[in-house]
Amino acid sequence: MADSMGKLDKAWKEILAQYPIEENTRQGGVYEIQANEIKAFREPRLMTKFDTSESVANPLKELGLNVLPVSRHSYVLGKFNLYEKFPDVTKLKPTPITLPDYETLRLENITSESNAINALLATHTLENFLNEEEQGLLETFNGRMGTGDFSFDVDLLDGTTKKTINVSKAQLEIDGGFESQQSVCIMEAKNIRHDDFNVRQLYFPYRKYLAIVQKPIRLVFSQYTNLTYYLYEYEFTEPTSFSSIKLRNKQAYTFEDCQISEKDIVDVWKNTPVITDDNQDKQVDKKIPFIQADRLDRVISLAECLSSAEDNTLTTEQLTEHMGLVTRQAAYYPAAGEYLGLFQRSRNATSLTNTARKILNMHYRERQLAYTRLILQHQIFHDLFGIVVNSGVFPDKAYVEKEMLRLNVCNEGSTVHRRATSVLAWLSWIFALVDDEI
Repeated sequence: MADSMGKLDKAWKEILAQYPIEENTRQGGVYEIQANEIKAFREPRLMTKFDTSESVANPLKELGLNVLPVSRHSYVLGKFNLYEKFPDVTKLKPTPITLPDYETLRLENITSESNAINALLATHTLENFLNEEEQGLLETFNGRMGTGDFSFDVDLLDGTTKKTINVSKAQLEIDGGFESQQSVCIMEAKNIRHDDFNVRQLYFPYRKYLAIVQKPIRLVFSQYTNLTYYLYEYEFTEPTSFSSIKLRNKQAYTFEDCQISEKDIVDVWKNTPVITDDNQDKQVDKKIPFIQADRLDRVISLAECLSSAEDNTLTTEQLTEHMGLVTRQAAYYPAAGEYLGLFQRSRNATSLTNTARKILNMHYRERQLAYTRLILQHQIFHDLFGIVVNSGVFPDKAYVEKEMLRLNVCNEGSTVHRRATSVLAWLSWIFALVDDEI
């Protein structure tokens, strides 16, 4: 996807040069562009699908511009505030759930968004989250459809200005639509955790069904990864305001026994020998870069995605689309998986290793400890883990950078600072596994 995402940025740069978009949006205006005008440079769907703020094309990001579809054939660009941050769930204790014994729905097969929704229904977790009666929700609609016609206000990034947008028969896609005796539920589902999401993913379906149903509409965003659901319920306090989104509830649910004690992770540390110091000068056959990926959960999500792919392999383009990131950022995660021995990488593809396959067949608790073991096989992590255990505090970033340079895991400069952030994030991930109530 490096070439493909390069094409994305290149195409938007050329569009911005050809059309007076920057001029018309500089003072808070909007610019409408036709799909066929975009298609002259690249496929419109690929040019406008920005489900997270991280995925926005760089030329647009540099100008503070975002994109909204307003019909099947046109889009508007402006300095719209389209993205909502997910709340912090690091301290959220997951509720255990059990998947019924179905031959066609197994834990190891929950690798697609549709299967994640099926398991959510089979365990009655969605009803529990929404305080609906068990078996009270029936899936009644999903897929691609038209929006109908409506207008709404959206805040601009300056926080003081609003713009009115008119939508007429744009296309939307709903991952899951449900109805009970009390309400209608619309769900957006992802099998990866992101920091934020495009509010359009909930707002456009909400406005469509607001014109159709009389029952209250409940909006749920589901993130499923590493055998755990993170569910968020949102509402729009003003139906005609895109920017009135508000979080109502959040909860986590996980399959199987997920209790891990501090003794468990300390035992892994004590029983895991260091197999490499990551000294870059010692890497002869193939240099595997030191990590520059803060979110270990995204590495795990990528492994789960690969497990359901044909031959357990994804092209770089498929991988980047799954990650929902720009190319450079998306490349950090397969590299981090390769560092741990989970992935094999070639120039244009990433595949699962046998190590990853074995781990993905483990139960939740053993799986987390296996990931921990892979991390602690590296000298820098083994040493820093010991410091945390013995002192009770995390070392500061300056100390981590010093140790990284001592071990020669990367070159001095700006990258050592960024990579030190990743080291501390991975250490935090390990210690966050511990159940404080044990």
